[in-house]
Amino acid sequence: MAHNNRKPKMLLYTLKDFQKQFPDDATCLEWLRNYLYPDGIFCEKCEAVTKHHRVKSRPSYSCDHCGHHVHPTAGTIFHKSPTALTTWFYAIYLMAQTRCGISAKQIQRETGVTYKTAWRMFKQIRSMLSDDKSGPIGGKNSKVEMDETYCGSRTKGTRGRGTDKTPVIGMVQRKGQVRAVVAADVKADTLNGLIREHVLPKSVVFNRYVPFL
Repeated sequence: MAHNNRKPKMLLYTLKDFQKQFPDDATCLEWLRNYLYPDGIFCEKCEAVTKHHRVKSRPSYSCDHCGHHVHPTAGTIFHKSPTALTTWFYAIYLMAQTRCGISAKQIQRETGVTYKTAWRMFKQIRSMLSDDKSGPIGGKNSKVEMDETYCGSRTKGTRGRGTDKTPVIGMVQRKGQVRAVVAADVKADTLNGLIREHVLPKSVVFNRYVPFL
C-alpha cells in the first residue's frame, strides 16, 4: 500500500482575503470577542455565562440580564488605544506575512499613522509574535556596529547603493547578538529609525554613513 508523505498544501492568505475578513472595526471586535470567549462571555455580576449584545456607542458588549459591560480589548495590546482596530489588524497582518520582518517606518507608510503610533504598534505586536531574544540589542555603553548589504538576483550594472536590489541592514553588538532587517532604503531617516527600533538607548552606535540622532 502506497503511503502519501506529501505535506498538505499551505493555503495563501492574501491582502484581498484580509480585507474581506476584516472590513471594519465592528468585524474586528466581533472576531476578538469570539477568540477571547469561545464558549460565551462570563458575566461577573450574574456569575454565569450569559447572552451579551454589542453596544454601538463603545467597543463593548452588555449582558442581556444585568447590563454589565465587557470590553474585549481590555488587557490586550489594543487596550485604551485610539487607533482603529482595522489599522491594528492590518499592522499585525503585515508583520505576520512578511518573512524578513518590517520596520515601524513601513507600518507608518502603509497605515498612515504617525511614526510615534507606528512605533508603539510595532513594539506591542512584536512582543506578542517574538520570543525574548528578539528585542533590541545593546544597552548602556554597549558598542553596536551597523552596516548594509544588498540582496536579490544578480543584475548587470551598478553595485552598492545605486543598485535596485533590496537593502538589508545588519546590526551587531560586540560580543553579543545580531539583528538583520530589510529596509525600504538607506536614507538617513530610515537608518536612524531602525537604530531607534532595534538598538537600546545609551548604546554606542558605529555607522560610517549616518550620525545617530
